[in-house]
Formats: sequence, C-alpha cells, structure tokens
Amino acid sequence: MKSYEIAGHLKKITKGHTSESEYQSWCRSLPILLGVLHRAGMDHLSLALEYETPLGKRIDAVLLGEGRVTHRPLALIIELKQWSSIGENTKGKETFVRVCISPKEKLFEDREHPVQQTLTYKKHLKRNHSNVSSGKIDVLCCQFLHNFEQKEQLFEGNYSDYAFLKKETYVKGEEEKLEAFLRDTFSSSPNQEAVDLFLNGEYVFGSCDYEALRSVNEGKENAVMIDEQKEINKRVYKILEQLKEDPSHRELVVISGAPGTGKTVIGLHMLWLYGIIFEKTRQHGLKCVFSMPRSRTLAQVIQGASHIPIVYLENIAAGMDMAVIDEAHRIERLDETMRTLFTKAKIVVVLQDDHQRVRLSEEGTVENFVRFAGREGIACETFCLTVQKRLQYLSNYVQCLHKLLYERYDAPIPECDGIELICWDSLLGLDKYLHQMQENKKHVKWYAPFCWPWSRDAQKKDISIQTDEGTFEKPWNPEHGQYEWYQGARESDLDQVGCIYTAHGLQFEHTGLIWWDDLRWNEARSDWEIDLNASQDWQFIRSIVEFYGGKLASDKSPWQVRDGGTVWDIYTFLQRRGADMDAIKELVLNTYWVLLTRALKGVSIWFKDNATAEHFRKVMGAQIWHPGNTER
Repeated sequence: MKSYEIAGHLKKITKGHTSESEYQSWCRSLPILLGVLHRAGMDHLSLALEYETPLGKRIDAVLLGEGRVTHRPLALIIELKQWSSIGENTKGKETFVRVCISPKEKLFEDREHPVQQTLTYKKHLKRNHSNVSSGKIDVLCCQFLHNFEQKEQLFEGNYSDYAFLKKETYVKGEEEKLEAFLRDTFSSSPNQEAVDLFLNGEYVFGSCDYEALRSVNEGKENAVMIDEQKEINKRVYKILEQLKEDPSHRELVVISGAPGTGKTVIGLHMLWLYGIIFEKTRQHGLKCVFSMPRSRTLAQVIQGASHIPIVYLENIAAGMDMAVIDEAHRIERLDETMRTLFTKAKIVVVLQDDHQRVRLSEEGTVENFVRFAGREGIACETFCLTVQKRLQYLSNYVQCLHKLLYERYDAPIPECDGIELICWDSLLGLDKYLHQMQENKKHVKWYAPFCWPWSRDAQKKDISIQTDEGTFEKPWNPEHGQYEWYQGARESDLDQVGCIYTAHGLQFEHTGLIWWDDLRWNEARSDWEIDLNASQDWQFIRSIVEFYGGKLASDKSPWQVRDGGTVWDIYTFLQRRGADMDAIKELVLNTYWVLLTRALKGVSIWFKDNATAEHFRKVMGAQIWHPGNTER
C-alpha cells in the first residue's frame, strides 16, 4: 500500500476528525518513515499508525516486534514531526516549543516538546495499559524530525532537562543513525505476540483520586502528568528546588479548574515531587501535608480510600515545607487563615474552583488569593486547568454545563457529548433505573438540593415528593459511616440521598438528581431565578443573613430575619440592606454546578419545574425518558 493510500485510509477511519493539513502531513511523513524502516530491514514488522489512547491523544506510530537482545515483545513509540525550525522561547516554557505554522504570516503556536510527548505516552502505557503495566511487553521511545536540522535547539536553555534523552531524537541527516538504532533494537522477524499484546491490551484507571494519597505517602508516583499539568509540574519542581537552596523562600501557588480537570491529581503529584527532591535531606520524615477546610464526608472518604487521616487546615503542624490545600474555594476568613498557614508552611499550593463556592463566607477565589499574596509580599503564581480529564477526554459536557448555568445559553449547544444525559418525566421510574444499575454493580448515587429538612436520622424519610405515580420518599445521607455510604454497595446507600455538603470532591459512575424550585429558568427574562424560601438549608440562609448584618429569626422557611428590633421576611431584609442578589444567585448556581458534575458516565435528572426541564433539554440536548418507555 502506498503512502497516500495509507493516509487516505487513516482519514477515513478517523471519521471526519482529520483536517486537510493533517492528511497532507501524513502524505509527506509516511514515505520518509517507511523508507527508513525498509532500509533498516524492518519490512516484516508491524506498524500501528495513529494509535489512539484514552488520553484523547494519538501516537503517530508504534513499531511492534521482538527485541533483538531481550527476545521479548517490544513496542517502539515513534513521534514524527515535520518542523523545519522553531521560534524563540520568549515565554520561558519548559515543555512547549514555539513552532512556525505559517511562515508567510509569521504565525507561531506552542506545541509540546517531542521528547515530553513520548515520555508522557510511555508513562501512561506503563501505568494504565494492562499488558505494559504487567511487564508482558516492553516499551521504548524515539522522535524523528525529518525536516529539522538544528538539533541542539531542542536540548538547550529551558529544554536542557531533556538533554539526557538526546540520543533518542533523530533529525534530518541522521536517517542512517535511526536505521542503525532500529537494527540494533529489533529482530527483523515478525512477532505476532507483540501485536496482540499491544493492540488488545485493556486500559485501567483508578476509581478515586484520593486512593493515590497512600501511594504518594509511600514514595510512589500517583499519576502521569498530561497537558497543562506538565507545565505546572515543571514549575513547582523549580519552586521546590529553590526552597531546598533557600529555606526562607515563601510562595503561593494557585491552581484552579472545573471539576474533572485534575486538580487533586496534580496536588498529590506535588507531594511526590517533594519526596523526590527532599527525601535524602530529611532525616526525620518529609515535612509536607495534604489538607483541606473542614468536610466530614470528604475526610471520611479520603481516610477510607487511603487509610490516612485527613489533616484539617487549623490542625496543620508548624515547621512544614509545603502544604497542599484541596477544596480551597471553601476557605473562610481567607486573610487570617492564610497568614496562619504561612507561619506553618513555606510553600502553599491551593486547589480551587470559583464556581464551587456555596456560601458568601467562603472566600477562596483566585482573585482573593492573588490579592492576599500581593499584600503580604509573598511570591504568587496562578495556573488554570481547562482540559477535562475525569471523563477521559471524551466529553465537553462540563464546558456545555458552564454555558447553560453561567453564560445563560438559550439555544441548543451542538455536540454536548461523551456522557449519558437523560431528563426523566418519571421520578419513580428514575429511582427504579438507578437501583437496576446498582444491582449491576455500578457506582450510583442519588443527589438533591437541600430543600427538605435534615433530621440527622438516616432511617427517617425526610424527603417526600408526591407525584402522579405515587409518593417518592427517601432519607438524607447518614451523618456517620460516610465512606461506606460513598462506596454504595448496599441498597440503603443508594436510598440515602446526598446533598451539596456530601458532594464536594466525590465522583461516581452515574448520578440521579432532583432539580427543585430553588433554581428555575425564566423564559421571558432569559435568566435564572432563585427562591430562597424553597431552601431548607438554614446554615446557607444564616450565612447570607449574617453577611448582611441580620440575625436569622426562624429555623425553617419561609425565612424570617431580625434586623434591630424588627422582624422582616428575608427578601424585604435583603432589599433594605442593598444585598447583591446576583452574588447570592451564583451560590445557588454553584450548588447545581457541583451536583451536576459528580458523574463519570451518566447524569439522570427529574425536574420539579416543567419550563426548567424544557430549557435544559433544549440547550443540553438531553434524552427524554417518559413513564411509558419500558427499556433502557
């Protein structure tokens, strides 16, 4: 088969996701690679092209055969580049290269360093590919830049960390060296076992980020850094090296990102990095800690998953080199908390999402962290993670949800894909569906906004909703034993409904959500409207009231507020106090943002308000499930 025929076949199997420029790139690169393989005597080996991984990345080429010396199945990752030159690294990046994509317009783009690309692929395969991780097949890497001549540019300056792998990179004029490397590495005979092991291997991903805390504590790397994570990882490595040289150095690192972008993964990886840098100089234990603001559910889940008790912010011991703070958006009295924290730790890394604040008293926004560092004279760097990793790159669901909630989209969003999204007309039907999934060993959880009183009795059915089909009754989640509740092995675990306070930081395969009247879509105004009296969350309401100087005068809705000697209904009170109702509305939106982003595979929703249901269906393109349907 000729190169243009192979390129045409690749274009066909990628189902229209290939641009004309990428097709032409294949047409130009494949003849050169195939020529090298032919001259090296590798004609009888198997070559996998555009091998797609669950990382959402495609490996250019993988040569499969038998190791010449080891006589074991062997896969060689080959990264192909058509670059003829690279631009000046004016931004000081260490994992990205400035590549000219249009010489005529002098247009440059940041592209990942080819050595870093293959390192990531190899580490990912070793951690997640069943046959590679089990040692059944070996993996090597090389890079082939067949139009590029200035090899040293790839390994000098900010790229010097890659210099020890220079021998794996081949440029224009080094074709014979690459051919010799292939002859020294592979037997020229085919090896079907290598092909089967590599192409038929399964990918396995960890079920809970927090399980990795135990591995990190034992000095084991928790994850492969990918996409934006790598640049952050490099920068934090430099900060820790600076701390090692100058023990007085202080710095705040702010890492923000939507749910599923890998904040916790990179936070745990920083603890591992610290161990790598400091383990030979710390005789009495590593002085770093993973912490968070108080959260009973998340603390119990972390301890259950990692067997390591969580350390709350106020309990961090003095004398720490580094503190990694997860769920940092929930920090209250930020200035006071951070000042205290910097008396205990020199490097503070905060992991946060502005849209996960659910009380006015929670001050952990990017803006507030940066402002604090500026006032205190502390060095500060901010990073924003944008690539969705929780859904293994297969979905833009979170981005679409952001458009729905915060950008007030009122038209269908095309290609909101990668996650099963169903709107149910039947609440009892949805309950039956979730129970069927649990019977099939799926990790499933019910969630609802805090719109029913919580009796603290996990046997009492606090939630009661009358429907045309009958009454839906459930208790809230238990106050204790929440790791077992999170695991969800028992039928009662699914019947105990979670709320916003038992959702932060957790993930499941599928979730069911009751969308109540505390948040409704107003079609006439093309905006969301909230009803504070639909909420039974007295702590949430109290935080709003106290923020504006009042005192809550009732323990359930309709909410009454004492201001001076007078009792007002909550809306009159807020109006008199000039409250920022948009800021309060955003907290309710944030609640739904959290509840709607807990699932890996599917979100099923029952709506109290028909207009809100219709708006969601239209914008998000959700399936509709009617009571008369008999199959799922």
